[in-house]
Amino acid sequence: MEQQERYIIKIDFREKDCGVGEILNQRYGVNIIEEKLLIGDYVIGEDIVVERKTTSDFAQSVVDGRLFKQAKRMRHSFDWSLFIVEGDTACNNPVNIHTHAFKGALVSIALRWQIPILFSVNINETALILWLAARQTVKAYKDLFLRQGRRPKRLYKQQLYILQGLPKIGPHLARTLLNHFGSVETVITASEKDLTGVKGVGKKKASQIKKLVSQKFSIR
Repeated sequence: MEQQERYIIKIDFREKDCGVGEILNQRYGVNIIEEKLLIGDYVIGEDIVVERKTTSDFAQSVVDGRLFKQAKRMRHSFDWSLFIVEGDTACNNPVNIHTHAFKGALVSIALRWQIPILFSVNINETALILWLAARQTVKAYKDLFLRQGRRPKRLYKQQLYILQGLPKIGPHLARTLLNHFGSVETVITASEKDLTGVKGVGKKKASQIKKLVSQKFSIR
């Protein structure tokens, strides 16, 4: 484990007895904050929400439609979302659901809502996935500092350099925004709704970008 880094993960209080938080803290040195989360079971940083489900609960949520409501709330409220399905393989679930319906739900979540679904055998694997996600988050924030130093000379890199000055926009997302909108001007003048149409830009991040570019200058 990397001793220099100390990660923080918020856990919904209803998850405190499942054992995942204890493993994260004792094995990986993660700081655990227990609170009542309105969306998801785990929140990593401010940008990633994770919903943990047992295999049977996941299948049941497909049957009663709860899964898609959760996916919508997660996608609209956070920049990144993740489902972790814990337990036996998806095809061996105890809920009476046709395999095609189950697989169709997986495809819908992945394509329509752009939320990945990872399968975990037990709480140890779940904790590992959450820890790895926390590491990726910290790495992404560090990438923001790549903007420092000598300014680029080529036009394309100058455009990326400007976009990396926006809140929580690293090199990869700057390139995604530029490819999507075509110019720096179009990115900056885009509405919050249009910004959230770009993978990696959630409602909160879009709001922060619009606030930065539209708020009047003042010195206090």
